[in-house]
Amino acid sequence: MRNDEKIVIFDFDGTLADTLETIAVLYNKVASDFNCKPVSFEEKERFRSMKSHDFLKECNIPLILLPILALKIKTELRQEIKNIKPFAGIVKALHEIKDAGYRVGVMSSNSVDNIRLFLDENHISKIFEFVHSGKNIFGKDKVILRLLAKHKIKRNSVIYVGDETRDIEALKRIKVPIIAVSWGFNSHEILQRQNPDALIDDPDELLDSIMQFG
Repeated sequence: MRNDEKIVIFDFDGTLADTLETIAVLYNKVASDFNCKPVSFEEKERFRSMKSHDFLKECNIPLILLPILALKIKTELRQEIKNIKPFAGIVKALHEIKDAGYRVGVMSSNSVDNIRLFLDENHISKIFEFVHSGKNIFGKDKVILRLLAKHKIKRNSVIYVGDETRDIEALKRIKVPIIAVSWGFNSHEILQRQNPDALIDDPDELLDSIMQFG
């Protein structure tokens, strides 16, 4: 299969955009309104070592409340998006992937408006063939299948890049290879325990890792 027949789909928060501390600040502002527990920055590494469901339990965030809370944070994030930076090295890696002939897209539970504004601010919009948003935070497998159907993409042509244990769990369910990255929400150790198809610690490793999938 040629490179131009392969599509690399990136998660947004924690993979392309360093939004995590900003999201934590926005979450802490509204946590008490939802009877949820604020997060402490001193405990950042402990939180990074948790699976997604364990983190929600720790913060007393019920799944039924999650979509409402997520929408509130996404709305507030729009005011901050101009201050959000890409992870160090990720822009260079994206250009390398595009120049190598791969097609590139974004799929996230963040809003399309937020993502496009970030891409425009960082002058990387032209790299991406599509931006897709799905509200099903713990049903990313279903969101991806809808995306593939919408864009008429074959499942065996896709490689996904994400930063959370829930990403690995979702992609395994639909048998799409995932490259897990340890610079986002979850740590290298907890990601490794989920057995992703590949695990990297630096954007400089992205192209070589993608090329391993043919």
